[in-house]
Amino acid sequence: MKRLVKRKKREYWSIMVVPHNTDEIKVFKISSLKYKLLTLGTVTLTFCVCLGLLITYLAITNRTLYEDRENIIAVNKQQKDLIMEKQETIESYIKKIDKQDELTRDFTNLYKNMATQYIDHQMEGLTATRSGGKRDDRAFINDINRLKNILDNLEQANDDDPEMVSELSETQAKLKEYIDAIPTLWPATGRISSEFGIRSDPFNHYIEKKHNGLDIAADYGCDIKASASGNVVFSDYYGNYGNCVIINHGYGLSTLYGHCSELCVKVGQSVKKGDVIAKVGSSGRSTGPHLHFEVRINDVPTDPLEYLDNN
Repeated sequence: MKRLVKRKKREYWSIMVVPHNTDEIKVFKISSLKYKLLTLGTVTLTFCVCLGLLITYLAITNRTLYEDRENIIAVNKQQKDLIMEKQETIESYIKKIDKQDELTRDFTNLYKNMATQYIDHQMEGLTATRSGGKRDDRAFINDINRLKNILDNLEQANDDDPEMVSELSETQAKLKEYIDAIPTLWPATGRISSEFGIRSDPFNHYIEKKHNGLDIAADYGCDIKASASGNVVFSDYYGNYGNCVIINHGYGLSTLYGHCSELCVKVGQSVKKGDVIAKVGSSGRSTGPHLHFEVRINDVPTDPLEYLDNN
């Protein structure tokens, strides 16, 4: 009987509840089977809650990782674009440097060749002392113009280098000054009526005389322009030349403009290449309106066509 009672007691679990405001004690009896089911349910619920929390945590973590991945991809793209941009800039600079080096080599070689061919001692005697014939004269002027073009290109290639631009500008200014002193500009618009050299005298066709200049037939009163920059050393009536202007360009070079109808400059005046200095006329020993134009090297007349630009 005792064993039966013991076994019966083991089949229940007692839960005592003691209220705070009353002395009545409540006792709840739970059978062993119900307790097991309750325990199993509690464990199952706890597992589901923990599993839900884990899944939520993993979802949040995964979302964060995805956002981080997208940010990294965006940053990588920006860096890639920046690298491409820098690469293009670097390639542009490399091309620019290569062009600069090429131009510098061309300039240096041409300058050395000119110095070897044309310059003996002093800059003052540069034009007068170079050797060679008429072809050398024209080649000299062409080389000077090529130098000027190379300097222009060098300045463009180094427009973001203030020091280089300053140095090139100084060189270019000196070269421009020299170029402006060479009589390459046609002084008047018209046709050539008589060239430099031996010709029949226009007043006596049986006599041949040396013609020291170039005659350009033009309308009476047309502008006569300075063929090069310089200083006016003569502006007056000059025998057979009639009204005449003589300009000293330096470097042993001077030009003469004869048979003018009007003189527009005075002695001592500085003129630029292209300035109007006189008007076409027929003063002095002349057969009609034209300009008698001379180029002189150390006062010795030379063929102006070897200096004037080709039309």
